[in-house]
Amino acid sequence: MTVIVLRSAPDTTGIRFSLDARVVCVPDSSYANITGTLYVGEQRVSFYSLYKKIGFSLNYQNIVIHAVVRSSTDDEPHLYCQLDGPFPGCQSSVNGANESDEDSEDEEFAELKFYPSDTSQLDALFQAMSDCAAMNPDTDTDEDDGDESDVQAIDEFDPASFITSEDQLDQLTPQGRQVLEHLESVIVTADTSHERFADAEDAEQE
Repeated sequence: MTVIVLRSAPDTTGIRFSLDARVVCVPDSSYANITGTLYVGEQRVSFYSLYKKIGFSLNYQNIVIHAVVRSSTDDEPHLYCQLDGPFPGCQSSVNGANESDEDSEDEEFAELKFYPSDTSQLDALFQAMSDCAAMNPDTDTDEDDGDESDVQAIDEFDPASFITSEDQLDQLTPQGRQVLEHLESVIVTADTSHERFADAEDAEQE
């Protein structure tokens, strides 16, 4: 996975959507956990803090999953992204702390959480990222995969879809089970009804 560290604001050519946000990386990174501007471009996702003079940029192919996480008792509303590898400045990425050096490259991954200053823009942010991700399919996938992108939106993703039989579940390694349980804990299936945006405020009041 290639993450470009930014020392100046990114080029705004091709930017489809931008907003002020706070980014958190799991595990912690010196290049995240800052407040700045998130840029959703046609080719890359970038984040830059004008105050800290630092940021990062990554390809859509590096984002395995992106999803809107609604308000809960444990966290604030945010856009969740799981990356396909470790993030710069992290000592060890998720599931990588107890792995051997031989396995760590394949097993490690990082998570980014973008907390917008205006949470009413979350759905627009999600849609912009989904649209741009569809424009950037993974060129490394097999030919029979067609033009489908590796990036999975919350409306398309179900952690259980990885397992199609009980035999497969039994064959999972401890690390595989941990990844599956982790995804099930952070991904909540979205309401795909036509009224879900208009009724969002009413649902929160109930």
